[in-house]
Amino acid sequence: MKRYIKYLAGCSLLLAFLSGCGKEQPGPAPSAADGDAIVRLSFTLPEATRAYDALETSVLRIYKVESDGAGGETEGLIRKYQPATDIPADIYLAAGKYRVVIEAGDNSKASFTNKTYHGDTTFTLTDHEVKSVEVLCKLTNIAVRVKFDETIAEKFDPGYKLYVSASDVFSKTAAEAGAVPTLTYAADGTGYFILPAGVSDINWGFYCSSSDPIISRYPGEYTGTVSAPQGGMLYTLTYKFSDFVDGYLSVSIDAREYESKHDDHFSFSPQPRVSGIGFSLANIIAGHIAPLNFQLSSLNPFASLAMDVNGVRYDIMTGSVVNNALKAQGITCVMDGGDSGTLTIDENFIAQLPGGINDLAFSAKDTDGTDGSAIARVAVAGAVGIAESNLWFKTGTLSAVATDPATTEVKIRYKEDDADDWIELDAVLDADYQYLAAGASLSAGHTYHIQLLENGAVSGTTKIVSTDAGIQLPNASFEDWNAPDNKTWYPYAQGGTEFWGTGNPGSASMGSSVTVSDTGRTEGTKCAKLETKTIVIVKAAGNIFIGKFGAISGMGGTVQMGRKFSFNARPTALRAWCKYTRKGSDKGRVYVCLVKMKDGVTYHTVDTNNAAKTAFYPDEEFLYTDKTNTSTLEGHVIAYGDQMIETTVGDWTEFVIPITYRDQYLDEEPNVLMVTATASYDGDNLSSNITTAGSILWIDDVEFIY
Repeated sequence: MKRYIKYLAGCSLLLAFLSGCGKEQPGPAPSAADGDAIVRLSFTLPEATRAYDALETSVLRIYKVESDGAGGETEGLIRKYQPATDIPADIYLAAGKYRVVIEAGDNSKASFTNKTYHGDTTFTLTDHEVKSVEVLCKLTNIAVRVKFDETIAEKFDPGYKLYVSASDVFSKTAAEAGAVPTLTYAADGTGYFILPAGVSDINWGFYCSSSDPIISRYPGEYTGTVSAPQGGMLYTLTYKFSDFVDGYLSVSIDAREYESKHDDHFSFSPQPRVSGIGFSLANIIAGHIAPLNFQLSSLNPFASLAMDVNGVRYDIMTGSVVNNALKAQGITCVMDGGDSGTLTIDENFIAQLPGGINDLAFSAKDTDGTDGSAIARVAVAGAVGIAESNLWFKTGTLSAVATDPATTEVKIRYKEDDADDWIELDAVLDADYQYLAAGASLSAGHTYHIQLLENGAVSGTTKIVSTDAGIQLPNASFEDWNAPDNKTWYPYAQGGTEFWGTGNPGSASMGSSVTVSDTGRTEGTKCAKLETKTIVIVKAAGNIFIGKFGAISGMGGTVQMGRKFSFNARPTALRAWCKYTRKGSDKGRVYVCLVKMKDGVTYHTVDTNNAAKTAFYPDEEFLYTDKTNTSTLEGHVIAYGDQMIETTVGDWTEFVIPITYRDQYLDEEPNVLMVTATASYDGDNLSSNITTAGSILWIDDVEFIY
């Protein structure tokens, strides 16, 4: 039969399969009714005039695809034809699933002519089925098309060269020596690459010279990278030269799926550029030298130019028309022929900027649609703010910017929002006009005024900053409750995160919950109501605490006091709003302990049946698993606060509980927090000490003061 190939996007193979089972037979062509599986293959061959025939080094494989019994598949090679043109007219196959793979080409690593193709497809045949299957083979090479703009020939002498190498780092020596796959372009053309193992990029080097004395000032070599190119893609590199943009060689890369039947034209130009006159945009610019002049340059005319500063956008040019109204704000743009000009930012504009390093972000577009951008970082004298802080240790470093070379003494002063007196700190130069002053005393959630002093005089505007608020306790207003059994109340939402605990699991198992929700101090809100009750024959104190109830044990139980907790600042007090109904000589109690636990311990267990060994009081320095055995040390209390309520308090009253820090632990941070409230002051430890039932403590809106 006739065989030929036609080059389009790749090469395609047309396979005709007749389903059934049997073997190859000579003679007249059988039919599907015979029950034989016959493959009849016809495909195109390369034109005889083509210098390189990929099918001469081709191979076609047919695989049988079968289940592996574990949910996957296995493939077994059943036919191989090399070259692919040797495939017979009739191939007999049994019904089933198959995969056809064709590879064509010599796998040249770099060539202007030798392309490599790959294609595969999977199909299924049933008994007596006739099926046509097309395999589309696509280019596997990375195609690199080079286009030299007319400016290259105009500006450079004959003999310029471009080396394109399949290597991660460009080396002219390696390229010329053939040590890496390389193609040399002296004119427009398309080459084909296959990356060697371990190589992920294509790099290039352009080498040129010019007899023009002006152009000869510019570099004679340029290098660049096509990052992570993919096989089957066409990368078009277009080279242009512009003497308007500092001898800039523009190399633009366009990537698209390779199609040899297309010859699209892509035109690119150097990006519109904004550069400093008398200063470099690579450095921070001192604002006191204003006016600041910028050079505008582009190969094509500017279409638009904008500047973004501190969230404000200034449209300097729109539709190639300059916005002269910005002169009143200190921004002046004068164009010279559309493709170059001067932009001036004067002292009036700079004076409106806050103290610190201000980014002037320029964005431009030319009439060819090419975008350009630049950033000028301008230092403006004045206070900047808090450079760093450690609110646990109440320390901070303040920052400011001073640019005047005549300044011999720089200080930064600060004060709290409502304070009258300023505190001055000596400042030292850190880098690029930026000064730092250490030693500030800062607290969480406070507002501070900061000023720069140059030679004793205030410079720039006052900076007002606030420190982060100190962390607070979850559900500290006790709004969230749930009772899965409608009897045992828990102080967190159904399905929520457990933080607070109560003795309810113990008391409710023998009677009722001793801690429930009630009307809060603000209309429409809730609070926690802690009531000491007689449960069977035992007085059970109403309580709520950070932690959880452990387990019931006889007439008592275990309680896990405390949870892992991280502070972002050092609290000075704990505030709680309370009401209290006192019975007999009872006392209500609220206390807090900031604890440093060891060995990953995150709570202390109190066993009410063994209080002598496990009871804990807030003014104790150490926590032990067993008080009678000092080797069971769990940790130590860094700071604590304790509030006894010894009289009836009928109305909601604010209690501020000072937190006392132990001197020996001032350089430590806690890792466990305990907060406990009880209607009977010793009820969380020794239930036998409670002599009277009926005391009730309402508590709401618990929070740290920083």
